[in-house]
Amino acid sequence: MDYALMFDVLEGGVSQPIAWDKNNLTDDRNIIILDEGSSSLYLWHGAKQGLVARRTALRQAESLKGHGYTVGKSIVGRDIKMLKEIDQRKIGRDPETDSLNEDLQELLNKQHTELNNFIISYASKDIEAAPVKPVAKPEPKPIEKKIEEPTAVIPSKPTQTAKSEILSASEYDREPKEIQVEKPKVIVKPEPKVEEKPITMPKPSKPISEPLDLNIQAKVGFVLMGILDHYDDIWISKKENGAYAVEHMDGKVCEFTISEGKIKFTADSFAGIATNIKTEIQKRFVDLSKLL
Repeated sequence: MDYALMFDVLEGGVSQPIAWDKNNLTDDRNIIILDEGSSSLYLWHGAKQGLVARRTALRQAESLKGHGYTVGKSIVGRDIKMLKEIDQRKIGRDPETDSLNEDLQELLNKQHTELNNFIISYASKDIEAAPVKPVAKPEPKPIEKKIEEPTAVIPSKPTQTAKSEILSASEYDREPKEIQVEKPKVIVKPEPKVEEKPITMPKPSKPISEPLDLNIQAKVGFVLMGILDHYDDIWISKKENGAYAVEHMDGKVCEFTISEGKIKFTADSFAGIATNIKTEIQKRFVDLSKLL
C-alpha cells in the first residue's frame, strides 16, 4: 500500500504536515508533496515566494528525500528517489514544468483514504482494514522460592603431622637467633649542571596578516549594487576556485574572480539577462568606480 503526505514550509525552515488538498497550492506558499507510489518528492514554489524562501524550502525537501518522515515507529517515504521542483511562474511557459505539474495534479486527484497524522493511502474507501484483535498477555506464574536448611559445619581436628611439626620446632629452636639485616647504602648522585642559554624567538618571514584591499571590496559592492537596481532577490555564493557567482530567480546573472586588484567576469556572465539591463549594470559600476 502506497502512502503520501503534504507539507507546508513555514518561515524559519520548518515544515509541518497539512491536510491533503490541491487547493493548498497557492502563489504565497511553498508546498512539499511526498509520494511513495512514484518514489518522488514534489516541491511547489508559489509565484510570490522570494529567493530565500525557495532556498529554505529546497533544503527541507532534500532533508525529507534523504530521511523520510517519521510517524511513531514507522518511516514514510524512506525510498524516495527523485526531487521534482515546480515553479508556478513557469507553468504555461516551460514544457518540462507543465509535464511535472500534470503529474502532480493527477496524483492529487486520485481517490484516496485519509489516515491518521495527515497521511493518505491509495486504497479505496470501500475497503476497510480488518480489525486487529488484541492478544491476551499471559499471566506471570508465581516463582516458588526453595528454602535451604542450614547445614552444620563441624570443625576439623588438627592432624598429627601439624602437632609433630610444632613439637620439633620447639625442641631445636630453643634460643632465638638474631637476624642481622644489612642497611642499604644510600648513593647520592651529584645534580647535573644546567647551562642557561638565552631563548631567541624566530622572526616571522611574513607579516601575520595583510591589510585588506578596500578598493576591491568597494568594487565588489558596486557590482552587487548595480544588480540590485534591477532584481529584488539575489543569491551570492563562493565557489571552490574562489570565484563569486550571483543568481536571481530565473537563473544566473554573472560570475567573476578577483585577480591582481581587478574584477574579471567569466565569458557567460550576463548572458541570460536582457541587453539593456546588462548595459545599465555596467554603467552603474563604472560611475561608482569613479568615486574611488
